[in-house]
Amino acid sequence: MQLLGFDVDHYFIRRVENGERFVTDIDLVIFSRALEVPITELLTAEDAQL
Repeated sequence: MQLLGFDVDHYFIRRVENGERFVTDIDLVIFSRALEVPITELLTAEDAQL
């Protein structure tokens, strides 16, 4: 993600993984590019916490 110009550290990733940090639309785009997957692969109804 840092190679794509997004400044992250282990604390940022840990908070996202633990559900302690809200993932913004910009974060989602960067994750999609870094993982080389379509955004739709990151957004599934089964994973949604409503």
